[in-house]
Amino acid sequence: MPWVNELQAVYNTFGESRNDSQCPTEIEKWTCQPYDLTEQDLVPPNDDIKAVVSIGDSITAGFAMVSGRPPFATVLEFRGKVFSGGGDRDEYTLANFLKTYGSRLQGSPSGVTLPLAHGKGLNTAVSGAIAQTLPSQIDRLKWQFGLAGSYHRYKDEWKLATVFVGANNLCAACTEDGDSIPAVADPEDYATALKTALVDLRDSIGRTFVNLVGIFDVSLVYELSRGYPYCEMLFDKNPIPICSCATASEDHRKKVGNLAAQYNDAMRRVAKEVNDESDSASFGVVFQPGLTEFKDGSSPYGQGYMSGLDCNDGKDIPMKPDELEIFCPGPTDYLK
Repeated sequence: MPWVNELQAVYNTFGESRNDSQCPTEIEKWTCQPYDLTEQDLVPPNDDIKAVVSIGDSITAGFAMVSGRPPFATVLEFRGKVFSGGGDRDEYTLANFLKTYGSRLQGSPSGVTLPLAHGKGLNTAVSGAIAQTLPSQIDRLKWQFGLAGSYHRYKDEWKLATVFVGANNLCAACTEDGDSIPAVADPEDYATALKTALVDLRDSIGRTFVNLVGIFDVSLVYELSRGYPYCEMLFDKNPIPICSCATASEDHRKKVGNLAAQYNDAMRRVAKEVNDESDSASFGVVFQPGLTEFKDGSSPYGQGYMSGLDCNDGKDIPMKPDELEIFCPGPTDYLK
C-alpha cells in the first residue's frame, strides 16, 4: 500500500498535464435566464450536509472513466469525476453542487486511484463489487468515522450517501444455461444483501440521507455497440466477456432486462422497509429512479455513455443547445 499511495500521489501531482479534465462527450451549459427574487423567496445557504459518502462498484469508482481505446486505454479510477461524490474542479458532481452552499464539505476525493483500490476520501467503492460485498466497503467507512479515522469529528454530522450497485450482479445472470439464475443474481438475494448493507450503514456512521440509485438494463450496452466495427469486434469476439449478459443471445438479454426491473422493485421495497425500521430523525433512504429510464441507445449522446475502454468510437457529435430539453425553474418550483 505505501507503494500504491506513492504512485497515486505522483500521478495526481503531474496528471494536470493530461487531458483528463473533460468528459468524453461535451455537456452543454444550462441556458436558464436569471429571475428576480423577492425577500420572501430568499433562503440563506445552509450547509447541513457536512460529508458525502459513495459506495458501489466500478461506476462509482470511476474506472476508466476517461480513456482512449486499447491499446491506449487508461485503466485508472477517476474518483474525482464520479457523479455522486467527485471533487475535481469544475466537474458536474453532487459534491461540487453542495459546495455551493458550504465550503467545508468533507469526503469528496479528487484525482485518481489505481484499479481495485479500496477507496479515496469517503468514496469506498470497489471495481467489480456486487451487493453481497458491500459490507467490506462499509467496514472501511466505520474505520474512517471511528476514533482513529480521518473523519471522526463528522460521525454525528449529517452525511449524504449514494449507494449504486447491481450491474455486476446482473452481469452474472447469464453464466448458467437455461432459465436458471445464479444465486448472486437472484433478485431476492440481491434485496437481502442490499438491506443488510443499508442497516449496517444506518448503525455505523450516524446521521445519513441515502440516495439509493436505481439500476439500468446492462444488456443495452450491446445495442450501443451495433454499427461500429471496433465495438462489435470488442463485444462479439473478445474471449473474456466484459459482461456476459451484454454479449449473450437475445433471449438472455431480455431476461436480464426483466431482472433489472425486479432489482428496482426490490430497491423500492427495501428502502421502505429500512425507513419503517429506522429513526426518521437520523436516517432515511430514498430510491432515485433516474437511470431506470435509460431504455435504449437512441439518446443523442449515443456511445458518449461509454468510455474508450468500453467501446466509445470517438465519433459522437455532442448535442446542440437547441436539442436540449432544459427545465428552467422559477422561484415557486424550488418551494415544492
